[in-house]
Amino acid sequence: MPAPRDTAVVVRAARLYYEQGRSQTEVAHALELSRSNVSRILAQARDRGIVEITIHDPDGPPQRDEALEIALRTSFSLRAAHVVSAPRTSAMESVAREGAAVLTERIGSVRSIGVSWGETVQSVVAQLETLRPRPVPEVLPLVGGHSALDQFDSGESVLRVLASRVGATPRTLYAPAVLESATAVTTLRGESSIGTVLAAAAGVELALVGIGSLGVHSSPHVLELMRLSDSERAAFDAQRPVGDVCGRFIDAHGIPLGAPTDQRVLAVTFSELLRIPEVVGVAAGPEKAPGVLGVLRSGAIDTAVLDVDLAREVLARA
Repeated sequence: MPAPRDTAVVVRAARLYYEQGRSQTEVAHALELSRSNVSRILAQARDRGIVEITIHDPDGPPQRDEALEIALRTSFSLRAAHVVSAPRTSAMESVAREGAAVLTERIGSVRSIGVSWGETVQSVVAQLETLRPRPVPEVLPLVGGHSALDQFDSGESVLRVLASRVGATPRTLYAPAVLESATAVTTLRGESSIGTVLAAAAGVELALVGIGSLGVHSSPHVLELMRLSDSERAAFDAQRPVGDVCGRFIDAHGIPLGAPTDQRVLAVTFSELLRIPEVVGVAAGPEKAPGVLGVLRSGAIDTAVLDVDLAREVLARA
């Protein structure tokens, strides 16, 4: 076996074997060594740190980036940050798997869970395995319903799928999340069957929410449903919105916007969201960075689950 001073031999053998894909017999011929010597040299390459072997399991847990997590926690006073990536796996799937792991860890210690809408929230709930926590937590909607935002392809709502995963019967809101007038929102909130559910949702111990960015994914649909007039849209744009959470828009400084959009959403209010003990915010894709940055600055998120590229872009903008 070569002595430590024979580093050049070890490196050459490692390059032939690992980079060029040659067999140990071929390496032995190239270096004029026995095959057994080559085997020992390759073992020494690993032992001395010349070669590092990393196994990427596509079905294993996403890899976390500790440096980015620390930077996010420090920059936005987060309780926890999970920044993930996985080989040959999309950002959405990585975030969904990590988000499901976070929920699995938390669910056993809470008595109530609230859930919003969006593709990322759907993906997290889809990754959640069937659990049987005791006691069974109450599952509530943080927003009203809308088929384009809160349903799987099967037609099952995110709320019902989450409830089925934890063995609960969900409390439902039989009303849309976004309406065309502030009067309609006020009227519906006055209905006891709706007002009591929203009041209970405001008191959940754990919330899972998606983080939106203006003009990306679900945010345009939310605005379309509001049917804003030209003057209302101008007033909305003048507030310089960048993102949204639970249908509530915010600006780049994290300040919630007022009329006209805030009055057309049937959901927990922004101040109620701030009072929930733990809000887990999930988002995937660097294109969401403007909205995610604004929402993180608002203080609404306690635990953030993001992919690596999105986290880098958020920090770069911050």
